[in-house]
Amino acid sequence: MIDMPARSVTRFFIPLIDVLLLMFCIFLLMPVFGEEEGSEGDGKASLAPEDLADAYESVKRELNKKNQDLQRIEKLQSSLVKMTLLMQELEKLRKEKQQALLRPTYVRVLDIDGKTGALSFFDPTNLDNPVQPIADEKSARALIARHKKEAGERQLYYHFLYPRIETGWPTLAQETAYKRWFTGVAQSLQEKMP
Repeated sequence: MIDMPARSVTRFFIPLIDVLLLMFCIFLLMPVFGEEEGSEGDGKASLAPEDLADAYESVKRELNKKNQDLQRIEKLQSSLVKMTLLMQELEKLRKEKQQALLRPTYVRVLDIDGKTGALSFFDPTNLDNPVQPIADEKSARALIARHKKEAGERQLYYHFLYPRIETGWPTLAQETAYKRWFTGVAQSLQEKMP
């Protein structure tokens, strides 16, 4: 029969395995510790004065470039503030335009004759003589009073219809007179003339 050895082999290998495992872990961690020590030590020792001067010049150029960029941005910021104000004004004008379109308007068209520059109004309610000439300020004021009464609470607007072909009529004096006759009423001559 075989007798068991007095000392067990496992008593010898268990501490040996622990030591080998510890050494393997240290072996795996060596590159990490080596890089940290190498970067600290090598960086200080390897830079020569020429390299430091080049690095200083490079940093100086980069700083100048960043300062120029900052100045450009500051100039653009003032433009951006102006642009923001213009955008707000544009939005305000869009809202006003939308409100003006929703507001009821009573539009009347006045024809300007291409041969004489005479002003007239086509009245569809008068079947005998639908074209009513407007010869002077008195007849213009009577027409305005009539149309204001017809418009009620709506806004009255006169649109002057020019001849399709440029004939030289109406003259500047006629346009000025028409504008004077229709002052106090919204009309298209205000948009055309200064």
